[in-house]
Amino acid sequence: MPTKHLSILSANLLVGLFAGLFLFTQPTQATTQDDIASKNLQIQELERQIAEYQTQIDQRQGAAKSLSNEIGILNARINSVQLEIRSLALSIGKTNDEIFTTQQSIAIAEEKILMRKGALANALRLLNHLEQDNLVEVVLKNNSLSDFFNQVNDLTSTQDNLRINIDEIKSLKTDLETEQDKLEDQRSELENLKSIQEIQRRSAEQTKNNKNNLLKVTKGEESKFQNLVKQSKADIEKIRAQIYYLQQNGVTAEDAVKFGELAAIRAGIRPAYLIAVLEIESGLGRNVGRCNRPEDPPEKNWRKIMHVRDHQPFLDITAQLGLNPDTTAVSCPQFVNGKRNGWGGAMGPAQFIPSTWIAYRDQVARITGHNPANPWNIEDAFTASATKLANAGAGAKTRAAEVAASKAYYSGNSRCATASCNSYANAIQNKAAQIEQDL
Repeated sequence: MPTKHLSILSANLLVGLFAGLFLFTQPTQATTQDDIASKNLQIQELERQIAEYQTQIDQRQGAAKSLSNEIGILNARINSVQLEIRSLALSIGKTNDEIFTTQQSIAIAEEKILMRKGALANALRLLNHLEQDNLVEVVLKNNSLSDFFNQVNDLTSTQDNLRINIDEIKSLKTDLETEQDKLEDQRSELENLKSIQEIQRRSAEQTKNNKNNLLKVTKGEESKFQNLVKQSKADIEKIRAQIYYLQQNGVTAEDAVKFGELAAIRAGIRPAYLIAVLEIESGLGRNVGRCNRPEDPPEKNWRKIMHVRDHQPFLDITAQLGLNPDTTAVSCPQFVNGKRNGWGGAMGPAQFIPSTWIAYRDQVARITGHNPANPWNIEDAFTASATKLANAGAGAKTRAAEVAASKAYYSGNSRCATASCNSYANAIQNKAAQIEQDL
């Protein structure tokens, strides 16, 4: 059999092998998609039940203050958070399924690229073989005019296949990059879901403790509850229990209340809501201030862990403040299975990345009188967060407005509907309700 025909057969064999690989992966992907769809239905049902509990809470909050009403609110909050935790568990499972599907898509894209490269090499060899003879030699080697035109057609066909393979490889590489970006986003979503789930577990325990303490202090008597209402004032000890993560990052309960109220009032939003946002953000940012310190290894230097977009803003900020950019602590990126996922570089208690801080710096300076504004200063950091939330509509002080502002703060999109986005906004509302009672 002529060499050129063997080459064409080899190319066809490569296509056949790939088709077999694709058919093999289809049943697995279909099963995973069924699992994802099933989890979505369960999550939707839990969200419906959570909304019912929120309606109960809203109705009870509009009624006269009484012990039974307060216990009813706490019970509804406990049940709602427990449903949130179940929903988060399903979302974590769903995201794992989505990661598996994306990894399969990446494997298929990589296999396609390899096979296309094989076909490309085959086409190049065939083209080289066909182009070795000049026109006179081709005419003399062929027994008939028909054979001559067949060889010319083979040459044209091979050149066309070469172009097709090159274009296909370019397209596949673009698809591969898209899938790899998608995988990184899904891994970030997974880590955030796990963090929010832990935050909600802590919230559920805290609400249960509040309920038990209320029953213990009042002994179930309405008169004792009414006395508590009359004597109510800011309870620093209770607030201290509510801001576990902020305290881990060096913000005291006293400072949280002082600067939280100051920044919120200036921006026209609820103080409890602002403190709740900062607490949940601190819970998500487990690596706050753990990179770029003097004792940290080179791989934790700001140039390594920060997106290039933030390099110049970070240098501008530290230069204005007279800080050494190589020893000023910033947040570390997340690590998943020992591999970095996303970027670090967020600064101070409010965890603003440098490029975002630049956008609010002048506005914060006008409000606080600190020029330049400092992201590591508690008053400036809280003011920046309050300003950002107010700009997103939190000044309306309604649940809907605050949920939208929380989503915008988290994702940049006030209508974000991902599992972590919804859970983040709900976690803030739960935490704000707890803090509100103690302010």
